[in-house]
Amino acid sequence: MLVNEAMEAEMIQVGVGLRSAHYKAAMTPASIDFVEVHAENFFADGGVTHDILKAVGERYKISLHGTSLGLGSIHPPPLSHLQKFKRLVDNCSPFLISDHACFSWSSEYGSPLHAGDLLPINFNEQTLGAMTNNVNRVQDLLGQQILIENISSYLPLQDTTIPETEFFNMLCHATGCGMLLDVHNIQVNAVNRQSKQPLDDVLRFISELEIGNVRELHLAGIHDTTQDIWIDDHSGPISADTWVVYTAAINRFGSTPTLIEWDTKLPEWPNLVAEAMMAASFATKVLESE
Repeated sequence: MLVNEAMEAEMIQVGVGLRSAHYKAAMTPASIDFVEVHAENFFADGGVTHDILKAVGERYKISLHGTSLGLGSIHPPPLSHLQKFKRLVDNCSPFLISDHACFSWSSEYGSPLHAGDLLPINFNEQTLGAMTNNVNRVQDLLGQQILIENISSYLPLQDTTIPETEFFNMLCHATGCGMLLDVHNIQVNAVNRQSKQPLDDVLRFISELEIGNVRELHLAGIHDTTQDIWIDDHSGPISADTWVVYTAAINRFGSTPTLIEWDTKLPEWPNLVAEAMMAASFATKVLESE
């Protein structure tokens, strides 16, 4: 391998979640590699949102992040909804496509009903079967791999029989999907389950995931980490513990595209980009030490 090819192999792609408050600022190219947009914000057939997405796509790679597929639902997402998703994929050619391991869809009087939220799932054989069917259906329709994100939760679920890490390993094997590992969500769950050693639990979680399955990483922070219950509101900078966990994740999974999520109490665009550059710095140190 040539020297410049080796260097390129070690480089990590970093991005930020693009929110409407930053649309104008993002038109000036920054040192990030990609932006993540929420798919549902661009489901309309036309209008200014499509012009914005086109303009953004001329400056950065696009990561398309769904929040409504509810792939852990026993009731599958309706075909009409999936077709909107596919139309958007065809229009913006994202380099990553993702959604969540959550429950969202049900039915009422024979019509599909969406919960309007990312509800936690039981990790068991029934849910694994439903998710396998749903993920296969989406990937067949799109003609490409999707990534499934682990979510935060606030109460333990009683019908879980499969460890979460094993569940994701099995899902990836069964469908060929990848995993979007949200590092902060693991921390939120460890704290909310009143773990005596949350950082150790998070590091153990990472060590149990199969290396080839993790294709993207999310990093986020919250405004107040002193409370007994952490609310995953993406409202603050990345914490010191999260950087420790991120270092462990890069050490295990290698050069994995990394996104900074920040949804409330938004900083100025340069500050958000600086968080992504910090992730690049942490990752580069790990990769160079290998």
